[in-house]
Amino acid sequence: MRPYFFTLMVFTALSPVCASSVWAKDIPVESTIRAATVYNDRASITRSVKVEIPAGAHNLVFTGLPVSLFADSLRTEGRARANVTFGALTHKRESHEDYVVPKEKELNAQLVVLQDQNRLYQVEKKALRAGQGFLENIGKQAVLRTNEDIAEIELNPQEWAAAADSLSAKMLENMKGSLTLDIKVREVNNKIRKIKNELRGLRTGQKQTYSVTIPFESDKDTTLNIDLSYQLPGVSWQPIYDARLDVKSGRLELVQYGSVWQRTGEDWTDIALTLSTAQPSRGTSLPDLHPNWIAIIQHAKRMKSRGGGNNFSSISANVTGAAAPMAAMEMDMAYMDESVLEEKMERAVSFQAAQINTEGFVGEYKITGPATVKADGTHSKLLVGSFETETWKQVQIKPQYSTDAYLVIKTKLKGDAPILPGQVNLFRDGAFIGKTYLPMLRPNDVEELAFGIDDSVRVKRNMLKNERSVVGMITKESVIERHFVTEIQNLHKEPIDIAVLETVPVSRDKRLRVEILKNKTTQGYEADLHDVKGVTRWKQILQPQEKSKVMLGWKVIWPKGENVSGL
Repeated sequence: MRPYFFTLMVFTALSPVCASSVWAKDIPVESTIRAATVYNDRASITRSVKVEIPAGAHNLVFTGLPVSLFADSLRTEGRARANVTFGALTHKRESHEDYVVPKEKELNAQLVVLQDQNRLYQVEKKALRAGQGFLENIGKQAVLRTNEDIAEIELNPQEWAAAADSLSAKMLENMKGSLTLDIKVREVNNKIRKIKNELRGLRTGQKQTYSVTIPFESDKDTTLNIDLSYQLPGVSWQPIYDARLDVKSGRLELVQYGSVWQRTGEDWTDIALTLSTAQPSRGTSLPDLHPNWIAIIQHAKRMKSRGGGNNFSSISANVTGAAAPMAAMEMDMAYMDESVLEEKMERAVSFQAAQINTEGFVGEYKITGPATVKADGTHSKLLVGSFETETWKQVQIKPQYSTDAYLVIKTKLKGDAPILPGQVNLFRDGAFIGKTYLPMLRPNDVEELAFGIDDSVRVKRNMLKNERSVVGMITKESVIERHFVTEIQNLHKEPIDIAVLETVPVSRDKRLRVEILKNKTTQGYEADLHDVKGVTRWKQILQPQEKSKVMLGWKVIWPKGENVSGL
């Protein structure tokens, strides 16, 4: 006994590290998602847990993490009222017999139960059909026996009536049972269809997970708050807006939302959510430059024999034996257009992320309050905030397309934050009227939003002249001359800002000349509006019940005998 005690004491004294490693244990932790930062093609997830840890060297083990996470993005942080040191984080994949996503596992289990139940109903129906067939055969045999030798049978009306009633009652019972089973099968099939639809939106097919081990040393027992962060794909977001107009006051409320969806296999419930415009997938550096080799491509139509002018088919025809088809194929492939080859190449299917053109702006939007995003791809519309704008109303008329006047709100963005490009839902006096799209807007940029027809502005358009002629004594030229008038009346009870927009023909050929007729055109117009050739605008303010006319006259001249398109 004494030598054994001495040996143990020496081992303990000389090997304190080994002794502590012998007693080190794995501490499993159950974490929940606390926060997420969503980018256009991925998300950064933070899981948090509070765990009681003992003194010494031990391991914290996170299990059941998504297999799709980017392992290189794993990192950890901790807080404790003791001296705690983390070691090198390690991770590994673990395989499972069943699905690892709880909701998917639950739905599959329900599906199996319903399918088994359906099979039982089918067996019962088969048994009822067999019994029904047996009863029908009994009835047929009784009729045959009666017909064969009716004279020898002593008919007892009461017995036959009782037998017939019994047979009929049993057959009726079987029929009702079969009908009841049909109803149950239909109900089960509806449930199966519903579960399959849910699975289609949720299905990950994941039977693997990641486990992460974090070694640590602590100088005493303590409570450790630990965060584990990682990035994973299958997540995206895009900005959408509500533009709500009060027509009477002209006030426009512009509210931004983030439409977030994810298919990570795990619901995000009551988390701190941040939407980021950063795009991590764009990379960190420029690609290397390589030589840009060029070459002349010999097309098939140039490949002719100098002697007889033979084409490819005649050349391949001269190739004898089994090599002829192969030779022709090789020559055809050698001179095939590269674009044809590219069209025939198969391409991998990828996750479609939202495209957000931020024009260099990188920012983050913290969603107010806890947010919930389901893992089935359902879009969650989360409030980001509202924008301060300066707005004024304008009625725009494009008479060559329509005699309807449209209410347009011109919006000037104020403040410091830009507006990201995205879909806009338009509301006029509380009623949803349609959708449009906003480009990237920076502070002090002005954008126009159309809010439908303004019935309080009356518009009429007439063509006063549409004449074609030939002019010139020596050099003949063709001429088309057209005059238009647009009559406008303001039926509002307040003054309105009117803009009339028309296009005049634009020539790309020096032989085609376009002239605006000053004496037939209302002056004060803007030509080539917003640098768009031919677009002309007149602006004016109409008082209540006031009428106005906008005149436009132009002519186009070109050499006689030439044909002109676009008129």
